[in-house]
Order: sequence, then structure tokens, then C-alpha cells
Amino acid sequence: MQYTDLTHRRSFLRGTGVGLGSLALSSLWRRDALAAGDSQRANRPGFAGLPHHAPRAKRVIFLCMAGGPSHLETFDYKPVLEKMDGQPMPASVTEGQPIAQLQGQALKCLGPLTKFRQYGENGQWISDYLPWHAKMADDLCIVRSMVTEQINHDPAHTFMNCGTALSGRPSMGSWVTYGLGSESENLPGFVVLTSVGGRNPQPIASRQWSAGFLPSRF
Repeated sequence: MQYTDLTHRRSFLRGTGVGLGSLALSSLWRRDALAAGDSQRANRPGFAGLPHHAPRAKRVIFLCMAGGPSHLETFDYKPVLEKMDGQPMPASVTEGQPIAQLQGQALKCLGPLTKFRQYGENGQWISDYLPWHAKMADDLCIVRSMVTEQINHDPAHTFMNCGTALSGRPSMGSWVTYGLGSESENLPGFVVLTSVGGRNPQPIASRQWSAGFLPSRF
């Protein structure tokens, strides 16, 4: 009696990976979504008939930097705050506002810990912490008008990913799929990669990338 050779893990993963990739590729070829005109665009899976114009974006990569550096230390230069470094916080700033502070501690202004400089033809203010970003100043679109009144981490993360602090609303990925559609019937419209294996657990919850009240295909 002859025994067949055992399949090694590497060869198994290689074989199954090629098979799954072939299925996905055949789906993309069949639909030919990249070459589709406006008349075919409405038939793309996941497309809901919106927007009324042809989208120019093919894909969106969104990085939610939970626990990342402050905007006041990166792209949002506040010259008045720099001048008031170490001074007591004016009452006009905190009056009627929810403030997270240590009990009994006086509020003081804290200016940026590094210098800001202007870069590019538009004079973008970028801190010295980001020298490589400074070289790409003319290729960056920095939005400084987005604000939130949430002072705690979880509702702030929910607002960042879903546009509202209330749970159960569609995530950014769902809205992008709703607006742009998907190029394949057999692949998800968007995927989420979370950080694991670090010192702290994942700071965002799975409800922040759900379809919410939209149909499950989004």
C-alpha cells in the first residue's frame, strides 16, 4: 500500500490562495467595471443610483489614528496659543463647555512643543515633527474645519467613523460603498484592518464599521 505525501501548510495556503484569487479576478473581468460607462455604472453591485454624477474616486483609504498625535502638534498651528503657553486658561474659552480635567487642577494653556513652519506654494503650516509631510505640502489637502463636542474617547471614535456619536449609524466604509458601488459581486465593498498584538487593546469597536440602517450589502 502506498501512502500519499502529507500536504504542507505552505503548499496548502499557496494552492488555496491562487484559487481564491482566480475567482475574484474572473469576477472583475466579467463585469469589466473599470471600463464601464455611465450607463453600466448604475448596475454595479452595491450601487444605489447615487450620486447623480460619475464619481472620480476609485477607492478610499481611511486611517483612523486612535490615540495619534494632536492636531495642535502636527498641522493646526495656533500662534495665539503659542504666545499664551503656560498662562492660565481664559474663562471665556471654558465657560459653558464640558472640560475633562484633573480634579482641583488649574487649567493652563499648553503651546506646541515644536516649531511650525510654512511649506509649499500655499504656505501650509506643518510642524517640525513631520519633515516628510512638509516636502509634500502641495500634494496634501488639510481640512481644519472638522470639529466635535465629544470629550470622551469612545463617542469621539464613533463620531469619527460614523459621523455621529450615536451607535447604530452607517460607517464611513458603508457610505463610500453606497455612493461609489463595488467592482465585484464576490468581494466586500470595503474592509477594515485593526491593530492587534500591541500593548493596549483595540481602541475602537466593531460597531464603528457596520452598515447601520443601510442594507447589509453596504
